[in-house]
Amino acid sequence: MTDDTSTPPKQNLSFGQQVRSFPFAFWVANVIELVERFSFYGVRMIAAVYITTSAAEGGLELTSTDRGVFFGTWSLIQCILPMFTGGFSDRYGYRKSLMIAFGINMIGYAMMGFTDSWWSFMFACCLIGTGTAIFKPPLHGTLAHCVDESNSSIGWGLFYQVVNIGGFIGPVVCGFLRLLSWKYAFFAAAGIIVVNILITGFFLKDYAEGGKKQKGPGKVFAEAITTLKDFRFAIFLAIFSCFYFSFMQLWDQLPTFIDQWVETNDIATWVANLTGMDFFANLAADGGQFNPEWILQIDSVSIIVFVLLIAFISSRFNPISAMIVGMLIACVGLLLVGTATTGWACCFGIFVFSFGEMACNPKFSEYIGLMAPSDKKALYMGYSNIPFAIGWAGANYIGGPIYTAWSSRTTLAKDYLQSKLGQSAEAVDGLTQDQLLPRVAELLGESEAAARQILWNQYQPQKFWYLCVGVGIAAAVAMIGYHFWLKADAAKRGGNAAST
Repeated sequence: MTDDTSTPPKQNLSFGQQVRSFPFAFWVANVIELVERFSFYGVRMIAAVYITTSAAEGGLELTSTDRGVFFGTWSLIQCILPMFTGGFSDRYGYRKSLMIAFGINMIGYAMMGFTDSWWSFMFACCLIGTGTAIFKPPLHGTLAHCVDESNSSIGWGLFYQVVNIGGFIGPVVCGFLRLLSWKYAFFAAAGIIVVNILITGFFLKDYAEGGKKQKGPGKVFAEAITTLKDFRFAIFLAIFSCFYFSFMQLWDQLPTFIDQWVETNDIATWVANLTGMDFFANLAADGGQFNPEWILQIDSVSIIVFVLLIAFISSRFNPISAMIVGMLIACVGLLLVGTATTGWACCFGIFVFSFGEMACNPKFSEYIGLMAPSDKKALYMGYSNIPFAIGWAGANYIGGPIYTAWSSRTTLAKDYLQSKLGQSAEAVDGLTQDQLLPRVAELLGESEAAARQILWNQYQPQKFWYLCVGVGIAAAVAMIGYHFWLKADAAKRGGNAAST
């Protein structure tokens, strides 16, 4: 294996020189990614609402538990399958793999517009997960072929910007269309993929063609299984799996944390005054709160605005160093959001986190793209989903129960009512979630905001975020050790880190 990432790039090109150095296929791949992310995030966002919307309003009228099963299965298929689909993309060609992926996704998105049952919707989710799993390795492999040491930072930074642009626009457009009809949103997501089919068929260069006939299917499958025998690659993936456990909490647990513990009327009032819109004025009235999902958009907007600047700065450093800095900045951001009790403090924490994400995530893809042999780009990029899969699963299956026990306001309010205010278990169990905090406030003779602060002081729910930050810092320390291990190993073999 070649470790091209332990020394700075050989050429320090200007930003303009790096942008001009990308081949045509790089820009084609980015347009394909933008269209695909438009469909994916547009559907993923509205599907969460569609699943639990009443049948009278056109939804499936299912439960949040059903939603968890749908999304959990979707995510596992999408994250695990690329370990195998990447090798087949290298074998059979990137263009063919992308065409198959687009066809599967079109069927999945369109099926969501027709489905009216649990199993049919699950099948549609599985189709989209499979199509996306086939899509990612050849698209990422194409990008890996289009960049080198001199321009990879800007290249992956541009790509990450495109991901967030598509992820921002898709939900807005699909959200508007679903107000007209749910089917319109799903059909639009399916229909726009035709653009990708045309672009791929007419314009995309297939970098896998040179080696397509060198391996049979059985060998490709075996190679996918044995890729983790690359010990340094396996260690790198293990370290990032730990980091992504902390990283994914921003989306899996933070929305609930903001809703339960953060006073966001300050943001609602500011937006109302800024826009002059009655909608936000009504939202801010009588202490109304700002939606957590809107606050989280600070991350996407920050990335769209600043990622190229951060990518240019980080291009002066080797990927491992940049990733370590990014991991530590992200931990600082998590600490800030986890200790915030006001909306603006939480916003600042998310803003800081976004800079850690910008310094870290594009470099993660860059590092894998540079270390991968030229005939295994898609295979290695497929394995880049392992940390995401482990981190995402851990954030839900491990982080979820811990959050419920340590930081859930529902759990803590129930305990306070029984242990501090002498309420019976039967009386507490008879209260809905929305009634718990008002009941605490009533018995204490305080406002709900004061009651929330009392619960905060009593139980310290921010300790969940201390755990997440601790795991993230441990991963950063492990990455430092990994960096010095690579350098020592290179010196031991009589070369430099760039040629080991």
